[in-house]
Amino acid sequence: MTGVRCESARGVRALFRDVTESDRPRKSGGRVSCRCRQECVMVRRTMLKVTFWLHRRARAPALTRRNRWPRAFCALLCVSVAAIAHAAAPAGGVSARAGDRAVASALAKAGFAAAKVISDIDLTVPFRTASPWRLVIVRKEDAPPPEAAMLEEHGPLSICFLNGSTPHCGRGFSWNIPGEPGWFGTPYHVLATRVVYAGPDDSRPRLLLRLCGAQNGYGTCGTATALYRYARRSNRFVREFFNVKGSDNTPSTRFVERGPLRGDVIVDYPTAHAPFTYWVELYREGKSGRYVRVLRYRGHTGYGDGNLLQVADSEMPEILRRVGLWHPGEPLPVPAHLPRGCSHLVLRNEEEWCE
Repeated sequence: MTGVRCESARGVRALFRDVTESDRPRKSGGRVSCRCRQECVMVRRTMLKVTFWLHRRARAPALTRRNRWPRAFCALLCVSVAAIAHAAAPAGGVSARAGDRAVASALAKAGFAAAKVISDIDLTVPFRTASPWRLVIVRKEDAPPPEAAMLEEHGPLSICFLNGSTPHCGRGFSWNIPGEPGWFGTPYHVLATRVVYAGPDDSRPRLLLRLCGAQNGYGTCGTATALYRYARRSNRFVREFFNVKGSDNTPSTRFVERGPLRGDVIVDYPTAHAPFTYWVELYREGKSGRYVRVLRYRGHTGYGDGNLLQVADSEMPEILRRVGLWHPGEPLPVPAHLPRGCSHLVLRNEEEWCE
């Protein structure tokens, strides 16, 4: 919720007048005037429930001009809800339009006046930050550097965290892998930017970023995945996980959003020698606040074996067994997203298959 405020005195008077002077409440909950969109939603929903409850009571007084106590009750309730909505708003929040202006001004100060905004996420509400925070990913529309001129038509990306109007750009989102060209470790494309939750009931929010470098002739690219958490004491975002994988044979990095491994990260990548299967790694948040590897083994899934399931799903029974969360004979774990045509799950040679 943004911190946009209603004009308190005028808004309260209008709110009370609209409720007390209406002959009968409408199905939308009465003619409630409020200048805050978020507060209006809460007020109207509450009015809808309260007014219909009053009407449906067998002995409830009618809402007429001669009997105004129910309307006064509704008005007071609405004012209370609006006050609660305002109190829940983060301190120092800004409206979307004001936020856009602040973003443009901050980016101009950082040298990105003519850059194109690729992604813009408000982090204030999901992380309940002490001050307004946003993630803005921008791309300069100038020519790419010489080493990537044959692969891309634009410049690389810049990742900016904005605290109010103060930008913090270039947070180490370049990577260097031995034996790979320089453009491999420079972000050019956004694959995912969203808020995920490591705990139940949408608790422990994390910011997930997945970017890729310049695309090669096959249209693939090396990918980098990062997780950020909000450090309330220092009022900043801290990177707690970072992983880079190449583009061959579909290596993947998955943040687990449901099930017994919720909040963990599964990484799989192909082996370099026969038998050609996948290395499977499991990362879990440690006491230091950073993710540490708690499991690594050579998986049973071979690339090109015809299994419709992704590697993390086909290896899920073995992963859970190795950390003591699944035993042979128990029902197989069901993937969050089953491929089309998959109607039955079976276990073959310690690998989960879709039939």
